[in-house]
Amino acid sequence: MLRPTLGGTPISWLVTIETPLPTIPRHSHGIGESPAVPGAPHPSHALGMMTPDTYGGSVESPSPPDTQDTHGPEPMDRAARIAVVGPVEDQITGDLRALPLRPEVRLLQSLHDDTEALARFEPDLLVVALGDPADEDIGALRLLRSLWPHLGIVLVTALAGELEAVPIAARIGARLLIYPDKPGQLAATIEQALHGGDRPRAEIFLDLAHGMADEINNPLLFLSGHLQLLHSSLDPATEKDRRDQVHSALEGVQRIQTTLDRLGLLSRASTGPRQQTPIDLSALLRAALDNRQDHDAEAANAAINGEQQLVDGDSEQLEAAVEAVVGFADALSRAGTTTTIELESLATAVRLRVQVRGAALTQWRLPNTFEPFYPSRLLRGHGHGLALFLAQTIVLGHGGQATARRQPDGSLQIDFVLGS
Repeated sequence: MLRPTLGGTPISWLVTIETPLPTIPRHSHGIGESPAVPGAPHPSHALGMMTPDTYGGSVESPSPPDTQDTHGPEPMDRAARIAVVGPVEDQITGDLRALPLRPEVRLLQSLHDDTEALARFEPDLLVVALGDPADEDIGALRLLRSLWPHLGIVLVTALAGELEAVPIAARIGARLLIYPDKPGQLAATIEQALHGGDRPRAEIFLDLAHGMADEINNPLLFLSGHLQLLHSSLDPATEKDRRDQVHSALEGVQRIQTTLDRLGLLSRASTGPRQQTPIDLSALLRAALDNRQDHDAEAANAAINGEQQLVDGDSEQLEAAVEAVVGFADALSRAGTTTTIELESLATAVRLRVQVRGAALTQWRLPNTFEPFYPSRLLRGHGHGLALFLAQTIVLGHGGQATARRQPDGSLQIDFVLGS
């Protein structure tokens, strides 16, 4: 049996075509994580599975006639396969099988001892609870990630282990699931892990947004200043048409400036609140509703009780988050949906919820809900493409949660939860 070596010698799994399947070695955390390369071979090729050899060696099971192996992810013409590995709670396996995806779920005891069973199963997703010590499992997951770039990973931990698990999840490129979970959180996490693994992380967009805002802001201020001077120099009586044209141009510049301000706020909010003071979310929501256009019959409905909803946070950031959510809800409502905004107290938190029903949601992909500009692409609208991403960034920066889930009746429910 050929086994990988860890002392700097290249791993030799790629030549094990007709040899027994190697096991993932313990203490493999010294191996660096390889990036996902388009066109990388399926790991079953690397591990000697019953698939064609694409490296010129022997073939254990020939391909069907007139087919080509593209070495990419398999089409989803079967139920999603989820391998549950490690010391997870028994209930999670049943919860996974009850998901609307109706996945095929298999329980394995260890990443090290069940390597052959794992490779034969060929899962689309690993749901993993780390053992003690965790270093061995972390190394095994990084090795699997390098061999199997399309594999999604969900790291499961209890609420008490969240702080320790967050950097580990980031290190291995995994989604984090706090379990027992809040309603809908398991389904959302699984969908995101299955469909969103090949998408750039939000940090990349934030860096790009910060750079774009800096590059565009100064030239835009220069342009705005000259347009204002031109506007003031035109006589309202004799040059009204030209004055109106310049005014329209100034309005367009202001819309660009508003977007740049949001991009700047995004980059600041991603690092958390700059100051912590008690903030009444109900007052922020009423102010955002009052700032809407008067007599807008297509605006979203809103439900607020008369009580204060206090949270600790940055007033500028939370105000921007609430305004973004209201603007997004109104845009959905104008697109032909029935949209409701609700603010309510929970036991130890405050929840801002957007509930949406309507035919416009038939093409909505749940894992893309918080992606920048995804709502604009779907609804063909303008001005609200960053709304949910902005609100999510601010809420997560305040230690809260942002989740989206689809209800049994097809409606969409988006929740922003902040500790009170």
